[in-house]
Amino acid sequence: MRQLSAFLLALAAITPGCPAAGTPTTPGKPGGNEQLAAAGGVQPVGADPQPAGAVQLTPPEQIPAERRVHAYLDGQHRVMDIDQARSLGLTVVDLSDDWVPFIFWSRTPGKEDYKPNAYLDTYVDLANDRIDVDGVALSKWERNYLEVYGIPPSLSVLRRRFVEDEQKACFEKLDLGVFKEGYHGPIKLADPAGSERELRRYHAARAAYRAALRKARVRTLEALLKKPAYRKVAENYQRYDWRHRAIRAMQKRLICEGMFGRRTPNLKPFVITWQVRQALREFERKHDIYGWGMVFQTTAEALGRSPRENNFESLKRVLTERVVSAARILEDGTAGRRASYRSASGKRLPVRNLVKEFSEALLHHMGLTDADKALEFIRAHSEEDFKRLFVAVRLPAVPEYYSDNMDLEVVIDRGDVWYDLPFDEKGKRKAQPRSHFPHLKLLVSYNKQKIPLVRWRTTIGGWQAEMKDGEEYYKYKISDVGPRIWRHIVAGPVWVPPKMTPSRDMVKIRPVRNRSERIVGHRTFGPGYASAYGLVAAFHVTKEGRDNQVRTHGSVNYMSIRGSYSHGCHRLYNYRAVRMFSFVLAHRPFERKGQSRLAYQHRFEHLGEEFQMDLRTRGYYYELKPPVPVNVLEGKIKGETKEPIEGYVKKPSVVYQDDVAGVKRTPGSTTAPRIGPKKPKSLMSQPQNL
Repeated sequence: MRQLSAFLLALAAITPGCPAAGTPTTPGKPGGNEQLAAAGGVQPVGADPQPAGAVQLTPPEQIPAERRVHAYLDGQHRVMDIDQARSLGLTVVDLSDDWVPFIFWSRTPGKEDYKPNAYLDTYVDLANDRIDVDGVALSKWERNYLEVYGIPPSLSVLRRRFVEDEQKACFEKLDLGVFKEGYHGPIKLADPAGSERELRRYHAARAAYRAALRKARVRTLEALLKKPAYRKVAENYQRYDWRHRAIRAMQKRLICEGMFGRRTPNLKPFVITWQVRQALREFERKHDIYGWGMVFQTTAEALGRSPRENNFESLKRVLTERVVSAARILEDGTAGRRASYRSASGKRLPVRNLVKEFSEALLHHMGLTDADKALEFIRAHSEEDFKRLFVAVRLPAVPEYYSDNMDLEVVIDRGDVWYDLPFDEKGKRKAQPRSHFPHLKLLVSYNKQKIPLVRWRTTIGGWQAEMKDGEEYYKYKISDVGPRIWRHIVAGPVWVPPKMTPSRDMVKIRPVRNRSERIVGHRTFGPGYASAYGLVAAFHVTKEGRDNQVRTHGSVNYMSIRGSYSHGCHRLYNYRAVRMFSFVLAHRPFERKGQSRLAYQHRFEHLGEEFQMDLRTRGYYYELKPPVPVNVLEGKIKGETKEPIEGYVKKPSVVYQDDVAGVKRTPGSTTAPRIGPKKPKSLMSQPQNL
């Protein structure tokens, strides 16, 4: 199906007078709503075609199934031929179950450059809940929740969610009102001991509150909050009472929604166990929440929405990714409120939030204005319908700086940088506060100006654990500073671990028949969303080709992006990396290199067991011609140490081989200090193993 869909889109792209697949129409171009109206308007399916004006539309029953698209205008609908829809200035959006982002396509529309992408089918199977991260077939009760990892569910998967949730009677019995009263969190409980402390504090706050009611001679919390002498007691009770009720409501919600999997454990009311926290993490991943398995505000809001409302939010996100891919846009409002540019006419215009504009236009034309309309749309289509479903809509015009060959460049600001050791000689952590975090900015040069398109949080290097002669040390991982280029973009990249990688980072635990076994963590190496490089990566190299192993890439470890530290690379949320690099390929000349072969084997030992890894590919390569320039700014160096410390530093309280008196040091082992030198040699230009 995917190959057939790609063929149809490519065929439409090379048809004279038709724009390429997903290409937005330009301002002032004839067609769109006016020409559509002249051609008989957008009518319900099965209606007799009216006399055509500029374009004669083929009757729906005469259109072959493989060429049908569903045209929408202001909630009305008509089946059209794909070429006729394009000739009317409509953009075709792929809603099929086998959709993949442009970065994973095996062929460029209009070009004879077909090279199969090995990760394409895996992406489709993951999005359709057929396999898990290791490629093992899912059981009927198992579900993938991979939006936070960059793989949104297919519409068939969303359809099952809608239908299953509507059939659950337990949702009608839930009282989720506590989450609509306001937010008084966060609830950061992680174990039963913490829950017991929470209960004691709640009972103490309730006792103090009741005593305050008697003293203040009032009967309600609202009245007590107005008494200055008792406001602190009232606010304390309000917080703990909300948390107390929210924990119980959350437990019931997770049980009803099936977040515990096949078997629901016996839960003690108001107690957070490991199982509860894991279920809450599943809930967060299901609803695209970047969280810790704790009740922060975004999680509380999702817990307070009805299943239908949450599923509607999921549908909106899925449609957003599809329209972003079809229209080849990127701007999402992160460039800043003051971001603007000067048009060719000299007028100062703001950088628009195209992602919001285009997704709202799609929802409007399809009539998906609320959760009830979304349920109607889902029920009107069977899972068979979603195997192949293309819609055509009139989208807003793109800005004038858009073209097939945009002059793009990247600036990465490292923000506040600390080279000081993060601990003292006794091993106590030292505070290293930052007010300016690292971020990546993609810009386009147009009309003698640089226009920011997006500005995203990213990561830089920091202190990380590394192996040396069988012992683990700390080492500062560098993020290079200065001009670089992106010459290669890799879809489904593979990370080859360096020799200094701790063995624990190369082994994973997998449950097998109620037991756990250690296996090689191939998911960490890739290709795949869970790999160290995520779904897509670009290599930072100098113009001469020197590569210090620094990359800009997606990441499964989305919480590290909030922490802003890595092993030297610049991490992005997977969905942002997919969007950006798909955008770059859509607006820059490139050569499709295809799958890069690799024959890599490595044997290693971990906790007395021997393992062997086998890597067969480096990923799917694209070569940009010309490359995209990248400039990494030094940032603001904080602390006493102004250059990164060279070499290895011993961990506090750890006894190393060369610390033991009378023990002969193994040749080649390090004599690393506990605390590094005050004036270390700069590592900015030296190769790094990241």
